[in-house]
Amino acid sequence: MRDGQGGGYAVIVQPAREGWTWAITDLEARVAASGEAPDREGAWRNGMLAASTIDALRRQARRRF
Repeated sequence: MRDGQGGGYAVIVQPAREGWTWAITDLEARVAASGEAPDREGAWRNGMLAASTIDALRRQARRRF
């Protein structure tokens, strides 16, 4: 998961009015999750954690069916 890429997702971090926002988009540029953080590093960590979690849940769902 280097360079903002996490399991087929891109993590996008942008400054916001009162902090930073993060968003995770899939390969078709659809937002899969988003949120806010007080600082850039926190937004980056939250986005990467969310991308990893979404990827793990989707892998698990494929194994079960």
